[in-house]
Amino acid sequence: MTGKVKGFLAAAAISMGLTAGPLAFAQTTGAVPPAPEIIQPTEQQIDQYAAAAQQVAMIAAEYQPKLESANNDDQRMQLMQEADEKMVSKVTERGLSVEDYNGISLAIQQDDQLRQQVESRISTMQ
Repeated sequence: MTGKVKGFLAAAAISMGLTAGPLAFAQTTGAVPPAPEIIQPTEQQIDQYAAAAQQVAMIAAEYQPKLESANNDDQRMQLMQEADEKMVSKVTERGLSVEDYNGISLAIQQDDQLRQQVESRISTMQ
């Protein structure tokens, strides 16, 4: 597996909740966001997911050092919110809802064939 694909898979796992959005909501309201449902994506959704996942991985890579060097929890939370907004934007720009993106991420973790399909799509985009 190439380094880029490994990076994508790590970013996809990290971004399952698309960082701070649902967590911030849960912390401020006391409500727990619903767990994403696993979905079986169409071919079009696989293409959309692959394109979005590349962008999400790039945002995660951009923000990782910023989060590590943050001085306090408030700064980390602000950075996480910023990254979250960018990730959500990239996902929706590709035509997926955040719920569908997260559902596909879950499906990839459980379905090796689907994971291979997504990896193949990503490698053809590079």
